[in-house]
Order: sequence, then structure tokens, then C-alpha cells
Amino acid sequence: MLKFLYYYLRSMRLYYGFVTATTVLAGLYYWHWFGFRADSAWRPVGWTLRATALIAMGFFAWGFNQIFSDWCDRNEDAINAPHRPMVTGELKPLPAFAVSVAGLAAIAVVGCLMSPWTLAFLALGGALNIAYSLLKRVPVLNCLVYACAISCCALFAIAGMAKHCPTLDEFGFVAAWIMPVHFLMCHNSYYKDVKGDRAAGVRTLQTLCPSVALVLSDSMVFLAVVLSGFTAILNVRFLVFAVLVAVLAVAFHLAVSRSRFHRATCLNCQLCVLLLHFYFFKASWPYAIVSLIAIQLLFLWYNDEKE
Repeated sequence: MLKFLYYYLRSMRLYYGFVTATTVLAGLYYWHWFGFRADSAWRPVGWTLRATALIAMGFFAWGFNQIFSDWCDRNEDAINAPHRPMVTGELKPLPAFAVSVAGLAAIAVVGCLMSPWTLAFLALGGALNIAYSLLKRVPVLNCLVYACAISCCALFAIAGMAKHCPTLDEFGFVAAWIMPVHFLMCHNSYYKDVKGDRAAGVRTLQTLCPSVALVLSDSMVFLAVVLSGFTAILNVRFLVFAVLVAVLAVAFHLAVSRSRFHRATCLNCQLCVLLLHFYFFKASWPYAIVSLIAIQLLFLWYNDEKE
């Protein structure tokens, strides 16, 4: 039992939990300012039981779903990450599936008690995740579908807090900022998988046009730095944000260029989490910094680049 729990936790890739949890937090911030508060004040989200539960569900949702992803990607992982428990056989699929189904069912039940609308976005996210697995061989579209799937976390959070379907403005916010950030993260995650993707016939920009892929990565991050640079006029914390984004982006570029893909994975995760804080960095910067540190510390446990 202890061995099973150990390999299950490793397969959850807990550092990615900060990506979905921060996506939930972004949804909570947007609703808190523009849906709940009449004055749209830049204040932190109150740590109510409902908000804390939503963030916790967002954190663990990635890990529960990662078990199914590992099983679907086991052929590519046999080349890219041969030490993963699902590939080595140290994590048996059926009991792992049972735990993940139970975890996702618990999220569905708790979410439904908050608002039946949460079930709609949980189901939509699951359907898009399946679509992503089927469309992984289609360049660019694969990243777009992935971005839509993970962005459902923000809509799930808004529905859970507002107790009704998100408004058009809230959908617009998710489409305008949350989705592009996740598109970038998915795009950046393919660098480490080039060898396995080519062998498995998975077509990504990294396998077809590596130089174009890197230009796209750098261009999207550069745009984020420019945007935060403009907002730095309004608040010095955005200058800190711009500097942090620039440092992480340069470090990621260097890691990819030097084929240090394990390090690049950590930086990609941190960059995604930081970018999700863009609109709210004035109030959410303590959470952003804690998340970056936690991701770095978790990577000390995930020190095998073949896993």
C-alpha cells in the first residue's frame, strides 16, 4: 500500500498542481473584483471555506487526471520518460484509475453542492482533455484544445463562487488571458518530448519546425513582458513582475537551447503560474512568490529527468 501511494503521488506530478490551482485562483480574483465587489478594489481574495475548497480541488484535479494521461502517453513516455511508474510497471493501472476516479468524483460532488454549474465545466474540461489526447498529433490545434481544457478550471471556480453560469465578461477574461497562457505552457512542454513524439508520429511545431517553435515561445513571453512593463507605470510591483517573467523566460530559452529539458520543465511551470497572476499581481504577489518557491522545492523530489 505504501509503495502504491508513493508511486501514485509521484505520478501526480504535484508541481503541476500549482498550474491548475493558480488558474482557479485567477477565476476567484476576477469574480471577487468584477463580479462580487461593487468597487472593483484591488484586494486579496478572502480565504473563505468555499474559496479554499475550490483551490484545493483545482490543485488535486491535475494529479488525478495525470494518471489517465500517463496511461494514454505510455508509448511516447517509454522513450521520453522511461522511468515513470506507469511505464516501469511500478504503478498498476487499475488501482491507480480507481483512486483517480474516486478523487474526481469527490470533486464533482463537492462542486455540485456549491453550484450545479460546476459540473458543466468539470465535464467540459474532461471532454476537452480526451479531445486533446486524440488531437495531439495536430500541430497548434493540440495546444489550443489543451488551453481550453485547463482554462475550464477558472470557469469552474467562478461558477462555484457565483452559484450561476459565468457572465460573458468572465468568459471573455478567460479567453483573452487564461487560454493564451495555457497555450504557451502546452507549446513549451513539447521540447522535452521531441524524440518520443517523432518516434510515435506525434506532430508538434517542435518536431516539424524547431526554430519556429522557439520563436513563438519567445514572442509570446516578450509580449507579456511588454504589457507588464506598461502597467509598471501604475504600480512598482508590475515592474517586479516584468523582471521575474523576463528572468524565467531567458532561463527557459537557455535550458531548451542547451537540451536541459528537465530544468526547462520546472521553468515552464513557474512561468505559467507567474503569467496567470498578471492581472492580479498587485494583490496576489505573495501567493505567486510562494508558488514559485514551492515548485522549485518540489523539483528536488522529481530529480530524475527520465521521469
